[in-house]
Amino acid sequence: MLELTEPVENPALMAAQLSAQVSRAMHGRKVDVLLSAPNLMRLPIHDVAFKEGRLL
Repeated sequence: MLELTEPVENPALMAAQLSAQVSRAMHGRKVDVLLSAPNLMRLPIHDVAFKEGRLL
């Protein structure tokens, strides 16, 4: 989960680009990227990601 202080204009594109970059850095391992920003709805998955996610 990436926590941002500024609103995100295109969250789907940003998450996809970050996921691709991290995946390449991890030799093709699949990763999920979740964004948290002031203009995005907070969902239960955000709490799960914060509790169970891995710091990179």
